[in-house]
Amino acid sequence: MANLKKKLQREKQRRKKQLSATAMHSWIDNAGLHCIGQGTPPSDEDYEQMTQNYQKRIKNSPMWDEWIKQFGKKKAEEMLKECVAKSG
Repeated sequence: MANLKKKLQREKQRRKKQLSATAMHSWIDNAGLHCIGQGTPPSDEDYEQMTQNYQKRIKNSPMWDEWIKQFGKKKAEEMLKECVAKSG
């Protein structure tokens, strides 16, 4: 009986961890992509890394070539600098 109780407690904790890791709500509006989730907020370093990754993906996408054609390299670089990850 004690083993069953411990097993049920472990299973409950496991499910709780899974829920907290996946419980997130996200949406897109005119201001950009928004996400709300449980856990500790990202650090400044995390935001910097997310920004670098985001900008790198933009530069490696067809959109980057379109920006350069449409706006020129200088303006495209300025626009890229505006693509940042930041807190709400």
